[in-house]
Amino acid sequence: MSDKDIAELRDLEARRYAAMQAGDFDVLEDLLHDELAYMHSTGELESKESYIGGMRAGTSAYKTVNYDDQTIRVHGDLGMVFHHLVADVTFEGGERHLDNRLLAVWSRDGGKWRMIGLQSGPVVK
Repeated sequence: MSDKDIAELRDLEARRYAAMQAGDFDVLEDLLHDELAYMHSTGELESKESYIGGMRAGTSAYKTVNYDDQTIRVHGDLGMVFHHLVADVTFEGGERHLDNRLLAVWSRDGGKWRMIGLQSGPVVK
């Protein structure tokens, strides 16, 4: 695990969240792996196509995004980013407030990191 890999993954996560909030689909297309498996806290599993497609169609949108308590682990060409997310979103046409813990999995292929998996779950209080 190198400090360079950790810094790069930290930057990529910041870019991903900024793109989600701004609706910057070109950046998301570049950051997300073509075989993405994105598991929402609702249990819905989406592909890259359906995840970005929902944002393009306006059925899902990220209005505010804040995250903290981030831990990054790198094992060869696999990166795992754990953190706490608080966000206000539109999902399937309804407004929701998220208070979740998540794991984003990044895969390095050809020297480039892309997010290949995400698992999100609500914080239990």
